Amino acid sequence: MNLCTGKKGNWKVNLAILWCVVFFVCASYTMVIPFLPLFLLKELALPPVVAKLWSGAIIAVTFIIASFMAPYWGARGDVIGQKKNALRAGVGLTLCYFLSSLVQTPMQLLWVRVLTGIICGCVPACMTIVSTTLPQERMGWGMGLMQTANASGSIMGPLLGGLLSTWFSMRTSFFVAGLSLLIATCAIYFFVYEKPREQTATTPQSTKFKDLFVDLRQSLHNKTLLYIMGIFALLKACYMIIQPLLALYVNDLLHGAPEAVRISGFILSLAGIAGIIAAPFWGRKGQKYGFVKILSLVMVCAGVVSMCQIRIHGIWGFSLCYFIYGLFLAGAQPNVLSYMVSSVDMNERGKAFGLSTSADQLGGALGPLLGGLLGTVLSMSNILGIVGIILICGGYHIYRSKVQKTI
Repeated sequence: MNLCTGKKGNWKVNLAILWCVVFFVCASYTMVIPFLPLFLLKELALPPVVAKLWSGAIIAVTFIIASFMAPYWGARGDVIGQKKNALRAGVGLTLCYFLSSLVQTPMQLLWVRVLTGIICGCVPACMTIVSTTLPQERMGWGMGLMQTANASGSIMGPLLGGLLSTWFSMRTSFFVAGLSLLIATCAIYFFVYEKPREQTATTPQSTKFKDLFVDLRQSLHNKTLLYIMGIFALLKACYMIIQPLLALYVNDLLHGAPEAVRISGFILSLAGIAGIIAAPFWGRKGQKYGFVKILSLVMVCAGVVSMCQIRIHGIWGFSLCYFIYGLFLAGAQPNVLSYMVSSVDMNERGKAFGLSTSADQLGGALGPLLGGLLGTVLSMSNILGIVGIILICGGYHIYRSKVQKTI
């Protein structure tokens, strides 16, 4: 059953529905995960030190497993259809969040999060469908708009999760997250249109794990795709490197004032707000002037702003710089996604999105680890300077590389 308008579907309907789906997926995650230590502490009655250990393990295990499974599900979606892939993930995630609301021990929650990592892949599947149904001349704008769904969900999730936890309980947050994903999955089933695959000699046909693994391994010989995966990992690592240090840095700037936690949350949200504002704009510019050129430009500009923070030691100056930094860095994701879409055959985009997701999650794991290590020997200002240098060098290398010549 498909309720899309017209025989060939409607790309605007697809974009609207899948924007909402990505929003719900990201909001559901951030609705519960930031409060996981408190869930273990208050709902499962663990001692504080034990709760910290369990929360770290429970959060990390999902990322680790998902980084391996995302390429598999993406490649499988290229064979069976990305709509079926999104429905599989949507149903699975719904079940996982409902189960999370019922757990009685940390081990039970750990196994549920293991299952969550295994069945991942909803967002890459949605992005793949969008990339195959958007008109080519709207690709940059559309990819930028989809990034606003991610940013919006990441901002609204903690707010809603905090309110639900205050008014009801943290188990309610898991239940509401599952319910929102159920609604999103139903929307995919009834309203999303998927463009039929065009059969070619290189189109994958088998859904066996061994065959898909061989296919994925062969894809890693594609130097352009490997380069793009490296960009994803670099961008996420640069974004995440200050995450474990920001609250402490804000606390130092405010000399331990009670409002340090609240202001830290506000500053963290600035990057998401900047993404909502700037991502579609930079996507349109990439469509007009070239995705690699705009990607290089925003990385260099973000790097310069990051380096400027070496000389700024006031809380409001830091907040303003961080927001401007987010306005530039928000342009990286839609342009690298659009460049990837333009570089990959339509029948293999699910695989490409899966591999890019793995690279993104790898950067998300390495960034905080590197930030924590650097934080033991360097000041926050010096770390921001290092991030700036990395982004400037990365943007310059991308512009000068042979990848630009393939545009």
